[in-house]
Amino acid sequence: MNDIAPRNHLQEMISLGQKQAKSLGSELERQASLQEQAPFIIFEDKIISFGEFNRRANQYASHFRELGFKKGDVVALLMENRPEYLIAASGLSKLGIIVSLVNNGVRGDVLAHALNICQAGALIVGQELIEAYAEVNGKVNLESPAVFYMEGAVWSETARKAGFKHLNPLLDACTSENPAETGTVTSDDVIVYIYTSGTTGLPKATAVAQRRWLVLGHIAAMIGQMNPATSQYMVLPLYHNSGFDIGFSSAIVSGSSMALRRRFSARTFWEDIHKYNSSHFIYVGELCRYIYNQPPRDDDADNPLRFIMGNGMRGDLMEPFKKRFNLERLIEVYGATEGVGSFINMAEVPGMCGSMVLNGQRQGEIVRYDVENDEIVRDKDGYAVKCSVGETGLLLCTINELNRFAGYVNNPKATEAKLLRNVFRPGDEYFNSGDLLQLHENDYMSFVDRLGDTYRWKSENVSTNQVGDVLNAFGTFEDANVYGVEVPGSEGRCGMAALKLLEGKKFEPQGLAEYVRQHLPSYARPYFVRLRPEIDATNSFKQLKGKLKQEGFNPALVSDPLYFLDTGKSCYVPLTGEIYEEIVSQRKTF
Repeated sequence: MNDIAPRNHLQEMISLGQKQAKSLGSELERQASLQEQAPFIIFEDKIISFGEFNRRANQYASHFRELGFKKGDVVALLMENRPEYLIAASGLSKLGIIVSLVNNGVRGDVLAHALNICQAGALIVGQELIEAYAEVNGKVNLESPAVFYMEGAVWSETARKAGFKHLNPLLDACTSENPAETGTVTSDDVIVYIYTSGTTGLPKATAVAQRRWLVLGHIAAMIGQMNPATSQYMVLPLYHNSGFDIGFSSAIVSGSSMALRRRFSARTFWEDIHKYNSSHFIYVGELCRYIYNQPPRDDDADNPLRFIMGNGMRGDLMEPFKKRFNLERLIEVYGATEGVGSFINMAEVPGMCGSMVLNGQRQGEIVRYDVENDEIVRDKDGYAVKCSVGETGLLLCTINELNRFAGYVNNPKATEAKLLRNVFRPGDEYFNSGDLLQLHENDYMSFVDRLGDTYRWKSENVSTNQVGDVLNAFGTFEDANVYGVEVPGSEGRCGMAALKLLEGKKFEPQGLAEYVRQHLPSYARPYFVRLRPEIDATNSFKQLKGKLKQEGFNPALVSDPLYFLDTGKSCYVPLTGEIYEEIVSQRKTF
């Protein structure tokens, strides 16, 4: 393993500007050939080598080839973090099959919608999510019968009645040889669909090309100086862009190992870091706040972690976090799931989420934006006006050979809505990020807020329209006005709903809590509720949110009844002054 020559990741990225016979599959086979016995995935005290990982991936390729699947077809994955998630995705990718990485936190109609828009020919569902999928099985249009991955020996009665297939014995009968199809997959081909909430409505699936996946891996590996001797700790969900497109890709292209955990735990984070001797960690800001809020220990600085990279960390937390835990590098980045633009704070400037320039190439521009009228400010010739240092505006991402926008799957209208043409000169093309950022000296930028009817919480974009629709379906509200409010010490904005009850209806704190738990993922639930005597809307029925956002959830300032979703009690409880103080002092987390 020590004889492996270091890769020139920058040169690899440059070469990917042109179509190449390179892919996840070819990179995996390369590593399996170079270091067959080297550890790749470490999961719950089990170690899977590169060779074993590759052989098991080949069995997926063999089985789905026998089923008739070919390049360009789609197979959906619905399961929690585990090695099989990555093994299945890798094997399918070797055939050029597009893998749809479905958010395992969505339920009901949202889950059915996510599966239907990708037009999958089959579904691989984990044992822990069989019941969730079974609820919508009749609403999902699969082109062939769903396949069922089951871990362990206990057969699910639900799976049996639904006719799901037990995948394990089918795979055992398949060859583990590398498929010839790997050589036909190129950097232009789509590797996965990753879901994003977008700006409004139900989730959209965005196509990620093999090129983008490889470029992100090389960027992370280059910055983090990753090699076969480094170990990455991965707790982010693998359906997430940071988990699959950055964490997994950087491990593959660098030949490093990955300690994979089902889900994040602040309490056991450092125990795991020591256990797996992990030197690298891909984060989202919320996780770092949870880690930092743990009681200080005398040995906080005595750990093997050296490099962390991610997005969404509060600017004022960067330096304290790095110092307390004795990190060599903390790299904050900004990027969209849609895959356009890579903005990286290479110089580790405190408070910045990235630079407009990467390797001498400009990634985008921040333009003046009229928030009140919801439009870009333009000059007399109709071209956008760039912001000066100190100004806040809309970030537009450059579309070029390495930063292509593949669009939203089966949604040309939404795809076109994200594109802006003739912005600064005739014929140019940019991707509308939908985010407001502030421009700083030397082309650095800091995140300010999101535009439109969304807010960001738990590192996820939340559609207020979608949450409002779910609340209205509860049946007791005349109006549900959803928005995000700032919570001291937290990244993003937490969900709050101003509710107007229907005449004769009463507020049901227990029932509503159970309803949102069943119908909304944790990051999209309104943790604060305000009961309003009237609907907050204009004469044209546009919901008013500005004043409600400003008033927030302080019971000393708001005369309306306020409630807080107490996860410990699984109920909305009256938001008292005491509870408010616990929240703002970060003694109560959620």
